[in-house]
Formats: sequence, C-alpha cells, structure tokens
Amino acid sequence: MRFVKALAVIIPLAVASLGLVFTIRPSLRPCVGASDAAFTGVPVFPHVRFRDHLFRSGASRAEILSEPNILGAEVRFSYKTDDLRGERLPITWSLVSIEKDGTLGAVVPSEDRAIAMVVTPDSCSETGGKDLFVAIPDKRKRYRVVLELYRERSRQDRLALEETPIFSG
Repeated sequence: MRFVKALAVIIPLAVASLGLVFTIRPSLRPCVGASDAAFTGVPVFPHVRFRDHLFRSGASRAEILSEPNILGAEVRFSYKTDDLRGERLPITWSLVSIEKDGTLGAVVPSEDRAIAMVVTPDSCSETGGKDLFVAIPDKRKRYRVVLELYRERSRQDRLALEETPIFSG
C-alpha cells in the first residue's frame, strides 16, 4: 500500500516538473507527428536590378556600389517546416527555360540546383523565407524558377518542390 501511495505522489510531481521544464525551455519539448516541409509562396518579380535587390536586402551602400547592376528577377519565397527541428535543410533553385510552345525547356547549366540558403529550424513548426535574385542570361526568353527543399546536403531526399509562374527575361 505504501508503494502505491508513493507512486501516487511521485508520478504527478514528475509530470508537473516535466511540464514546467517544457514551459521554461520549449526547445526541449519533443516534436510529435510526421515530418513535413512545403513552400507556401513563390511569387516572382521580373526586370529587377541587382543593386535594387541588394538595397532591399539591407546591404551597405559600399556593398551595393561595388556590385554590377545586372538585370534579373527576384523570387520571394516562403516555406513552412514541421517536426524537423535541428535538421540542416538546403533550399536550392534552378532556372528553367520555357520553349516557344509553352513546354519546359532545358535547365540553364550555370543555374542548376544552386544553394539559396540552408534552413535549420529551431522549433517543431517554423516558417520563414528569403528574397532570391536570379540573373537572366537571355532577356528575350521566358523562364521559370524551380525551388527544392531537401532533408540533407546530398540532395537525395527532397521534401518540397515548387515552381514560379512563367516570366519573361
């Protein structure tokens, strides 16, 4: 009987202590559920100058003036991750040409699966985004940017893929 009474006191005390720890340090709370990632938006803004992009990104005046003012497109992507806390998740982008008949053409070789950023979620559920500048090699062609989010740097396990609308260079 004493053993049962002791358990009746110890178990609620342990549960309350654990609850207090998770309240004070939410990063210690285990993630529950299936791992998932998705892009939540990928609008593209063509005909953007690189220096304008740098200005909006918070670069210093000296940094802005030291860069060429090439014309390109800006992709402002957003993402959401679930149950991937602590994972290093690379986000890559590729520039794909669009043929005259509207079908997908070749990937521009110099702009294939370039790293946009590496995301490391700090919580079980996280959202974020970035403004990405994409140089356009031929202003007369139409393009689409493909964004991919991977589980690891080897790019073997893709978690999400999203394409921008078609735009003119």
